Amino acid sequence: MTATPPEARAEYNKNPDDPDRAPSVRFEAVRALVVGGSLTAALLLVVAEFTALLEITTGAHRGAIKTIGAGPHHGYALVPIALMAAFLAVGVWRTGSRAALAGIGALGIATLLIALIGDLPDAQTSGVIGNVTTGWVTAKASPSVGLYMETLGAALLIVAAGVGLVLTWPTGRGRRRARSGPAPDAPGAPSIG
Repeated sequence: MTATPPEARAEYNKNPDDPDRAPSVRFEAVRALVVGGSLTAALLLVVAEFTALLEITTGAHRGAIKTIGAGPHHGYALVPIALMAAFLAVGVWRTGSRAALAGIGALGIATLLIALIGDLPDAQTSGVIGNVTTGWVTAKASPSVGLYMETLGAALLIVAAGVGLVLTWPTGRGRRRARSGPAPDAPGAPSIG
């Protein structure tokens, strides 16, 4: 009886559903795309925290009378999200973990909610500002680069996670075998008798 070393089995095996098969080029490309997108998104989120979220303008003055930064507006909430996204991206790179991909997607959704529910309404408000001494003027807030950067970072996280989850999903017989164990005639399967 001869046994084949595991590395030879992975090298010569052409069966795409075999769990011992080495990762394919497509899988590596998808993993690199997911990691690159996630790290880019994390960088965008950190940079967005230190840029202007909104500008307040009035008809009485040219230019913005006040600029509000993204970080102070929501307590620098995107910094820990960006750090966690980068940590999970490293996990995806090293292990190909689907749980890490789902975590990246969840962080993207959380970031999108912060941008759309927490920041966007404040960036589109208008009202009267001033006091009795300086007078009352109508002012309007408008979004600035920070809002666009955090929204783009959220979208990148969601897309990267979605691409990773969809394109690395096991197909056909491989998924069934993964749930039910090896086929009865496969090497290593328990024999009856």
